[in-house]
Amino acid sequence: MNGIILASGFSTRMGKNKLLMKINNEEIISRVIKEVKKSNISNIILVAREKTILDIGKLENVKVVENKEAYLGQSSSIKIGINNSNIDEDFMFFCGDQPFIDFKSINKLIEASKKARESIIIPKVNEKTGSPVIFSKIYKKDLGLLTGDIGGREVIRKNKEKVVYVEIMNPLFLEDVDTNEDYIKLSKI
Repeated sequence: MNGIILASGFSTRMGKNKLLMKINNEEIISRVIKEVKKSNISNIILVAREKTILDIGKLENVKVVENKEAYLGQSSSIKIGINNSNIDEDFMFFCGDQPFIDFKSINKLIEASKKARESIIIPKVNEKTGSPVIFSKIYKKDLGLLTGDIGGREVIRKNKEKVVYVEIMNPLFLEDVDTNEDYIKLSKI
């Protein structure tokens, strides 16, 4: 399984790089990388545009790839991640701003993908869905055709019959940091 960590955003709603903000004395991006490393992901790729984030990835011993076209939106990070992946394996896309993802839940998603080949695996917590999403390698071409800042939603929409939802017990798994209000709420946990 390829684990592609998308960390090229501009944090416009936050006004500063949210991935470098700390929760429990650790940068959000470091927390994400460490949990992905503990999981059954065999090939981890961090796609980022800022040197500081790339350096954190190097310190964590994961493959880092600079996104020089981050202004094109999330699709640019997806394409870079795929192009630096093992093409014989499925793709799991992580958002760098989800500080409470955990390796056990990641592994549960991976196990579901092994049972439902050629599917799209989406985590669900109390009726809410989000990332990380697993796309079977058969969607490589479709993901490579994405443009702008929509991410994989378009591929999911066109393949609804292939979507498998997996209930995650960690109530904070899907939580992300987009605004200062999000950060204040989550940093108290």
